[in-house]
Amino acid sequence: MKRISLHYWQKKKLKPSPKKACQIPKVGKLDIVESSLKDSQKNEIPDIAIIFKSEFDYISRCILDYKDIETGGQLFGYWTAENIPVVLYAIGPGPKANHQTAFFNQDIDYLKKVGRPLVENFGLQHIGEWHSHHKLGLAQPSSHDAYTMSSTINDKHLRHFLLCIGNCTDTESTLNAFNFVENCRNYVKAYWCIKNIASPFRRIIDEELAPFLLHPKCEKASHGHINYIENASANVEPEYRESYWFSNKENRKAVKQIIDYVGQLPSPGQCSIQLDDNSFVTMTIAYHDHVDQIFFPDGFPQISPKITRILGDNSIQSLEYPWNPEGDIYEDFVKYYNRTIE
Repeated sequence: MKRISLHYWQKKKLKPSPKKACQIPKVGKLDIVESSLKDSQKNEIPDIAIIFKSEFDYISRCILDYKDIETGGQLFGYWTAENIPVVLYAIGPGPKANHQTAFFNQDIDYLKKVGRPLVENFGLQHIGEWHSHHKLGLAQPSSHDAYTMSSTINDKHLRHFLLCIGNCTDTESTLNAFNFVENCRNYVKAYWCIKNIASPFRRIIDEELAPFLLHPKCEKASHGHINYIENASANVEPEYRESYWFSNKENRKAVKQIIDYVGQLPSPGQCSIQLDDNSFVTMTIAYHDHVDQIFFPDGFPQISPKITRILGDNSIQSLEYPWNPEGDIYEDFVKYYNRTIE
């Protein structure tokens, strides 16, 4: 899985109507200029962002902590094969963050302290940033936000990045998502696809990083208007290598069986699936006291899946057992994985 090094800088239904992207002006201009994109650019910038409800609520609580000044934080997760961001874990401001009426600077020491284990121990990627414009009424990136974001993505070769802008009243918050890509002076406002469950990483990371993790004081999220869709099913089928097992639709049904199996274990885990840049599958199963990451390499099922276990003390184990496939991917996987929980 490709990892991104830590960097810091400042109810609608499918199918959504074609988007216009906001072109980023040169420094000094105050307005965002609406412009149409070429088809190739549209394909590079999706108009969907996926987030788990626990993280959407968490950001709302953070925003409502600072109703008259800016606040912010970082977003961790992964990118699908179609370059759609998936937010699995959000953090808020650190203890030394700089909150002002018109800008926010994160506490860099806090970001490093929290971000490194998220990337190195839990296998998440730093996929985005969020900050609030509180009651200013600006529900999109400012010209400075957009120019800085575009420049940094190009300088750091991040390929793509998610920027979220929050607003609030005295009683509720809003959050809008904007997708950026490298080498493109445009961004696209995205529809939220909100998964109505807690992120499988929220509880275990909260517990493991409890000694230094800060949480919002506001106890309850309160949402205003949400720009969302009900389903983030892709309009375009991902491209898999013909030889890769996941290119076969029947084999994909086995994945659903595996997810059902994990949910029926005596100590059930929360399961999520992600694809890397080569469309290879990694399955993440989060339990109360550990996380299993299962990578299905090129050559599976002839060769075994690779299982990495992240324990409660952040130590990492590589689990290997004899792999004797008999032709049924689901049955073969269950027999193999049962060895890890015996």
